[in-house]
Amino acid sequence: MKKLNRLLLINWHYFSKQIVDFGDINFLTGANTAGKSTVIDALQVVLMGETRSSAFNRAASKKSERTLKSYLIGSMGEDIENGIKSIRGGKDFTSYLVVECYDNIKDEYFCFGAVFDVYSDGSDIKKDSFI
Repeated sequence: MKKLNRLLLINWHYFSKQIVDFGDINFLTGANTAGKSTVIDALQVVLMGETRSSAFNRAASKKSERTLKSYLIGSMGEDIENGIKSIRGGKDFTSYLVVECYDNIKDEYFCFGAVFDVYSDGSDIKKDSFI
């Protein structure tokens, strides 16, 4: 059986670098804007390869307007698409989402994830995955 062990978020929404540890049973609790939906959406991207904007932030709002780009550049609050108020907007950078799992049959850890290269010139986001 494979068990989710931890999640590494680098340049994902407002997390510059964050490790989230998981146990056998997990509860995501916290105040509004604490990052609960952000963690769920990161897992959705890595585990299911889901990057469609219509699927993001569903836990918080059925009318969510979050997109992959808004997560990557770290959009904050009421953003305007052409003058986005964000943490990383206007810069070239790379984002990483890495999941660590434990396989108790093989008695070993393994990782997989996604990498996104974002360019300040507005060109397409380069996406790749790894195991």
